[in-house]
Amino acid sequence: MKSLNFLIFCALGYSASAQTNSVSPYSRFGLGDTYHQLNARQVGMGGASLATYDALNINFLNPASYTDLQLTTFNVGFEGSLINQIQENPSITVSNNRSGMRDLSVGVPLTKWWGSAVALVPYSFKGYEISSSRSALSDTNVSITDRFSGDGGLNSIIWGNAFKVAEGLSIGVNAQYVFGSIRENTIIDYRNESFFDTRLEEESQISGLLFKAGAKYQYQLPNDRFISAGLNFQNASSLQSDNLSYQYTLSGVSPVDTLKGGSTTSGEFNIGSEFGFGLSYGAQASGAMQPSWGVNVDYKSTNGADFRRPDGSGELLNAYQLNVGSFLTPSQSFKKLERSTNFFTNVEYRIGGFYEKMPFQLSDTDLYNYGITFGLGLPIKQRSQAPGEFKVSTVNIGVMAGRRGSLENGLIQEEYLSFYLAVTFNDKWFIDYKYR
Repeated sequence: MKSLNFLIFCALGYSASAQTNSVSPYSRFGLGDTYHQLNARQVGMGGASLATYDALNINFLNPASYTDLQLTTFNVGFEGSLINQIQENPSITVSNNRSGMRDLSVGVPLTKWWGSAVALVPYSFKGYEISSSRSALSDTNVSITDRFSGDGGLNSIIWGNAFKVAEGLSIGVNAQYVFGSIRENTIIDYRNESFFDTRLEEESQISGLLFKAGAKYQYQLPNDRFISAGLNFQNASSLQSDNLSYQYTLSGVSPVDTLKGGSTTSGEFNIGSEFGFGLSYGAQASGAMQPSWGVNVDYKSTNGADFRRPDGSGELLNAYQLNVGSFLTPSQSFKKLERSTNFFTNVEYRIGGFYEKMPFQLSDTDLYNYGITFGLGLPIKQRSQAPGEFKVSTVNIGVMAGRRGSLENGLIQEEYLSFYLAVTFNDKWFIDYKYR
C-alpha cells in the first residue's frame, strides 16, 4: 500500500531570467504548469477573450485582435499567488506562495489595416518535490522511499501580426519562440544501510518555434450593439531538446559510483494541437474607443494525448476549458452618468469564471481546475496634453480564486488566490507637434 506525501519546492521572484516559479506537484507532468498568457484585464473576465474587441490592451490569445489597437500600447504585468495544498490520507496541509513578472509587451497599430505586437512572457513553470513510500518486492521488510523533484521552466518571445482583410474581418498569426531548461531528479532511497541509494539527474535544454493563427469577425447591430466571433488554432509542433543525464549510487548524500555519466542525447518534445472559439456581445457607442459593456464566452480544447517526450513516453490526455466573463463601465453604459466626473463611474468593472478539465488522470481520477474572477480597470488622470495629443493610462487589477486537483484516492487538492496587477500605457505615436 503506497502512501503519498509531498514537500513543495518554494520559489519566489520570477523574472525573465529566473525560471522556477511553480509550487505544484502537478507541474511534474508534461513541460510543467503551462502559463495561460492572459493579461490582467482578461483575468478579470475569466479568461474569455477570443472574440472581445479591445483597442487599448494586447490580446495574445487571438493574434487577429491586433488590428483593434488604436494607440501604441505598452504593458507590464505582475502576479502574486497564495496557495493551499491539501491531502486527506495522510492528512497534510501546506501553504505556499509565488510571485513575479508575467508580461512585458508592446503593440503598435502600424496602419489602419495592420497591427503588430511583441512580448516576453512565461510559457511554463516546473517546481515540485514529491515522495512515495513502498516495500521492496524481494523483501517486504525493506522500505523504499522514491523521491521526485523538478525545477526550471520555459520562457517565450511572441511576435504577432494581424491584417484587416474585409469590413469587420481580421486574420493574424503569432510566431512564438520558446526557450529554457527543465531539471528533474529521481532518488530511490533504501531505508536500510545495507543498500546503496540510486539517484538519476536529468536536464533538458529546450527551444523551438510555435505558430498560432487567429481570425475575428465583428458585426454591427442596431442601437450601437455588436456581436463578434473569434477563433485560434495552434498546430501540433515539436520543440528541440538536448538532454543530459547522470545516474549514480549514493551512501547517505555522498556519491559512491557512477552508473551512467554525462550522456547527452538530442530529441524532441512533441506538443499537441490547440483550438479555441469565442463569442462576444456588447455595446459600443459610435466614435467610442472601447465598448461600454460586453459579455464573452470561450471554449478551448487541447490534444494533450499527442504529447511525447524525447524517449517516446507521454503522460498527458486531451483537455478542454470553458471561460465566461463580462465587463461594464458605468459612465459609458448609463445616460444619466455620461457627464459624470466621479472616479468610480469611469472604472471598468469585470467578473468571470472558468472550468477546465486538466490534461492528466491520476489513480483513475479525472482532475479539474475551476474558479471565479474579478477585475477593475482604474483610469490614470493625464496631465494637460498638446493639440492632437492623446494618451490613456490604466491600472488593471485581476483576482482569480480557484481550486484544482482532487482529494479522492489520496490525491492533492490545491486552493489558490491569485492577484494580477498591470500598468498599461497608450499613446499616439508619430505626431509632429507645432506647439507644446
